[in-house]
Amino acid sequence: MEYKMVYKAYSHAQLIGRQGAMRDQEDYQERSVLQYSEEAQNWSDILNASASEGFTVKNSGAFPLADSIVFWSLLEKQ
Repeated sequence: MEYKMVYKAYSHAQLIGRQGAMRDQEDYQERSVLQYSEEAQNWSDILNASASEGFTVKNSGAFPLADSIVFWSLLEKQ
């Protein structure tokens, strides 16, 4: 078996949106949803690249680190 560890750190600002506070709450929510989608797609792309090499996710999680959140996955290939 072969193992591979992948991880990606995202700043809190990236995860809650780069646009900052806005007076128009509806506009803020739309931009936040778009930002969440982009970050989720980025992490999915990282995992999909390893899946194309034959790896599967054995375990995964996230942990806080200073002003970031780190997503990690332990991948396994038989």
